[in-house]
Amino acid sequence: MDYLYKAIALNDEIKVYVVRSTDTTNEALKRHDIWPSAASVLGKTMTIALMIGGTLKLEEAVTIKLNGNGPIGYVCADADSYGHVRGYVQNPHVNFTNRNGLDEVTTLGYNGYIDVIKDLKLDNLFTSSIEINTGDLAKDFTYYFAKSEQTPSAILLGSEFDCDNTCSICGGILIQLLPNASEETISYLEEKLQSKIEFSKLLKEHDDLEEILKLFFNNDYKVLEKTPVEFKCPCSKERFVSGLLTLSKEDLYEEASLDKDLEVVCHYCNNHYTFSKEEVLALAKIKEKQDAKNK
Repeated sequence: MDYLYKAIALNDEIKVYVVRSTDTTNEALKRHDIWPSAASVLGKTMTIALMIGGTLKLEEAVTIKLNGNGPIGYVCADADSYGHVRGYVQNPHVNFTNRNGLDEVTTLGYNGYIDVIKDLKLDNLFTSSIEINTGDLAKDFTYYFAKSEQTPSAILLGSEFDCDNTCSICGGILIQLLPNASEETISYLEEKLQSKIEFSKLLKEHDDLEEILKLFFNNDYKVLEKTPVEFKCPCSKERFVSGLLTLSKEDLYEEASLDKDLEVVCHYCNNHYTFSKEEVLALAKIKEKQDAKNK
C-alpha cells in the first residue's frame, strides 16, 4: 500500500510531504501498457501531483500538464487532497536509456512548459505556467514553486524498474520553508541537500516513510497525517453521457445511423464504455428536446 506523510519539522519551521507511489505507478503502467522511461516520467509526475494534493483542502484538486516536446508527447496527472491520483501520457511506448539507467530527460524533452491548474473551489481556476528548463522533474518543479508560488522548496524524486517492466520503487519528498524559518534552519537544509541523496535508494532501504523523516530531521519532526494513496479515476458511463450530450443532435443521430455500438475510452484510466445504437438514439432525442426548449 502506498502512503503520503504530511509533517512539520525543524522547530515547526518547515512543511514536509513524503510519498511512496510504487503501487500507484504500477497500476498506471498496467492500465496504459507504458514502457519504462515513459512510466518513470508518469510515475514521478503523479508523485508530484500527490504531494501538491497534500497541500490542498477538502474537495480541492490539482492538474499537472507537461509538454517538453519530447518523444513521450504530453503528460497529464490529476490529484486531490484525499490521496487519489490518475494520469496518462500521449505516447506510452517510449523508452530511452543512458549509462545511468532510464533517460527521462530525452523521454520528456526540455523545450516546453509545465502547467499547474488548481481547482480551489473558487470562481476561477488558479493556473500557472512555467518553462521546462532541464527536463529533470525535481529541478523543474523546485523552480516552479519558487517562481509561481513564491515558496522556497526542495524536491527529491526516485524511481527504479525491474527487467520485467514493473516499477520496484517510486516516490518523492517535498520540503517547504515556512515564513518563520530561521537562518539556522535554512543553513541546515542547504547542507543536508547539498549531499548527493539518491531518493530511490532511501525508498529501497526504508519501508517506513517515517524512517526517512528521521534521516532528514532526526527527532525534530511531527507527523500530522498519514494518507493512503492510490490510482483512482472517477470516470463512469454516466459521466460520459454528459459528455456525449455536448455533441449536436445531428452528430448523435449520425452516430446512431451507423448501426453499431459506440465505444468511448477514458484517457486517464483506459476504461472502455459501450453505448448501444439504441442508447445513442435516445441521447439524440434528449438533445433534440433540449435544443427545442432553448429556442
